[in-house]
Amino acid sequence: MKIILIIIMLLVLNLNLVFAQNLENNESNLKKQDIQYLSAWTSLAVYNDKFSLLARDILKNDGWNIRFYNEQIAKSDVKYLLADKKINDKDIYFLSISGTSSWQDVKTDLAVEATVFQGHSIEEFLLSRNDTDLREDRPLVHKGFLQYVQDGFFSPNSTGKILGLDLVEHLKLYPEDKIYITGHSLGGAVAELLTARLIDMGVNREQIETVTFGAPAVGNKCFVDMYEPKMNLTRITMKGDIVKNLAQIANERFVQFKTNEVWTVSELENDKFAHNMLLYFDRAIKNYYDSKVDVQQIEDIKACDIYVAKIKYDFPQEVQSEIKYMDLALTDKLSRENENCFVEKDDQVNAFVKARSLNAKYVVFYDFSASKIKDSTSNKRYYLYGSKYIYDINGNLIGGFSATSDTNEMTLLQAVLYLDCQFK
Repeated sequence: MKIILIIIMLLVLNLNLVFAQNLENNESNLKKQDIQYLSAWTSLAVYNDKFSLLARDILKNDGWNIRFYNEQIAKSDVKYLLADKKINDKDIYFLSISGTSSWQDVKTDLAVEATVFQGHSIEEFLLSRNDTDLREDRPLVHKGFLQYVQDGFFSPNSTGKILGLDLVEHLKLYPEDKIYITGHSLGGAVAELLTARLIDMGVNREQIETVTFGAPAVGNKCFVDMYEPKMNLTRITMKGDIVKNLAQIANERFVQFKTNEVWTVSELENDKFAHNMLLYFDRAIKNYYDSKVDVQQIEDIKACDIYVAKIKYDFPQEVQSEIKYMDLALTDKLSRENENCFVEKDDQVNAFVKARSLNAKYVVFYDFSASKIKDSTSNKRYYLYGSKYIYDINGNLIGGFSATSDTNEMTLLQAVLYLDCQFK
């Protein structure tokens, strides 16, 4: 019964790894909420559900070039997404790697035997596989997770390249560059082991930051004591997330890193599976906006092409607290899609009068409503309707769009963003 439970739980695991190249000083000093915000977006874009498609759409509209890769390497099914963009005249790269999405991945998750973690080169890593001395005073790790690291990062891919070696060589050649390694669940476990490998291969620990969401334990106490002081690790878990404990249930040798930042699921979403990456994402987005002191300041602009009237939300009283985050996230999304777009914050302004004063060409009206679904399942509690109407500056209707969704697979915040993508 325990094995069946583990298989079911591990089917939801995923991994994401973020690589940032040539960071400017202001980029390298990102607040932790900024890093978690970027990690949250990229952690979703590699998959194929509704919100993953939304994440890709938002990344593309924000100027990210996205490429997908899928290769069978040795015992692992390696899937990842590479996104790149030039920011402040510097190239930024995001490498997002999928975790459990195939039977091969499940077999990786279930390889819970302990194996020795040692070496400073690929040759030494391979030799350590044959080491049968599994005393507790030696660093031991999860065999399946380490196999994924070996196959995905330290084995040749179809082009003959070894990604781990490329990372090591690049970071040593450019000591000002920095790598952010992040992952959810299985991905967090692999991110932690990959970080340890890179440090063992001589990468400056100050060039690496690791952020994990709901990651299971990866090694024994000796491994944790040896590597936690070397790592810049932020380990985040959601209160009530049981998947993070599965490796310890399956193998009592394993223990978690001591560092731990505990998040709480929103009361509106506390009937959802607490391990769900969408819940980690929802909290990361809200933490990001809460950290911005000036996000509610009204911009002083002189002109714009697209004027968006104050966005309207007709929501039940119990979800009014979500509107703040929806408004901020939508404003960011619209502004990134068109730098000449202005979103009004004052609901007392006459939209067309204000638009003409800004020499706008178009006026856009958004309207969202939500209603509680009667006799619904616990996860599918709200039905959302959204509309978007576009007028020219003289008040002539150019086009109208509408879309619907529910909160079965998404939170309310995510559903509103999803509706805006559907308008297109």
